[in-house]
Amino acid sequence: MLDKSVAITFINALLEVASKKGLFDQIEKDLDLVCDVVLKHANLKKVLFHPSVSRTSKKELIRNIFGKSVSDLMMNFLCLLIDRRKEGILDFVPDVCKEVTLEKKGVVKATVQVVAPLTGDRLEDFKKQLKKITGKTVELEVVQNPDILGGMVIQIGNKMIDGSVANRLKNLKTKLLSLRTA
Repeated sequence: MLDKSVAITFINALLEVASKKGLFDQIEKDLDLVCDVVLKHANLKKVLFHPSVSRTSKKELIRNIFGKSVSDLMMNFLCLLIDRRKEGILDFVPDVCKEVTLEKKGVVKATVQVVAPLTGDRLEDFKKQLKKITGKTVELEVVQNPDILGGMVIQIGNKMIDGSVANRLKNLKTKLLSLRTA
């Protein structure tokens, strides 16, 4: 079973080569097309992921479906996945591709949980602060969560900063309980 980290490695390598060859935008479109076709056609996915279908048959199928629609680099990438028995990566491509292409473009996705909505100037100031911290353009999703009681919880990639009142109260409770038992 393949995991997302393997997909990230392969997609990063593909996009690196595409950047060097000046095909970044084309590969982005090709990946969208391949993902769209694979996700919409369950039978194609079954054939591509089935272990008893030969590599040659899978490559022929890929060439017949995508031959004229995608770049040579993309076709080589798909054949490489088949040769290395990594076709399962195609399951992760939509999520991974968006993350990686945004990263290559210097954009980072962030989610912030707040009690009261962030709007207008407050939202723009917050985005500017996050841009200073990360050094990248921030694509921000604001989620209202009354359970945090106050403050905010920021998640950027796999990093989380929990500055919520609920978290501070939990930490205080833990400290007080540890003092009582000491």
